[in-house]
Amino acid sequence: MSSALAISVLLFSMGIPSSQTESANEPPRGYVLWTPGRLATTIERLDRELEDKSLVFEAYGNYDGHSVYLVLRGKTSPAELHETEADLYVVRRGRATLVIGGELVDAKTQARKQQRGASIRGGYRTEIGPGDVIHIPVAVPHQLILPEGESFLYDLTKFDEEPLAQ
Repeated sequence: MSSALAISVLLFSMGIPSSQTESANEPPRGYVLWTPGRLATTIERLDRELEDKSLVFEAYGNYDGHSVYLVLRGKTSPAELHETEADLYVVRRGRATLVIGGELVDAKTQARKQQRGASIRGGYRTEIGPGDVIHIPVAVPHQLILPEGESFLYDLTKFDEEPLAQ
């Protein structure tokens, strides 16, 4: 008996459908692995692209219900809130002051159910850095204030992200 036939007989006797075993060597649809080498290459590229920009980013992927990005900020972010999206930050490099809560000053409605403002009045301030994980709830103002001349690298997962314009 061939080894493939023997495995099929064994799996059949265990009650496992053969269709489940045929793709055992392939990852499930939607699975993504960013290896340390791929990340290092992407970070090096983002470092080169940043120059005097406010931010540059690479999308890990856009999935049903969430999107994941690698973000490099070079300047303080605008104060903002997302009416339908929650954010999760995982800080990789750099330090920043996170201002969260309070009220947007001079709020203006943006595309994709977002608001931006000049600053935040009455928000909670905390210092964040490498290894910190931060959850930003839906409809809560937030802003990252960077030290002059410093950059800030983080993974960003956006839950229930509004679709990008096509």
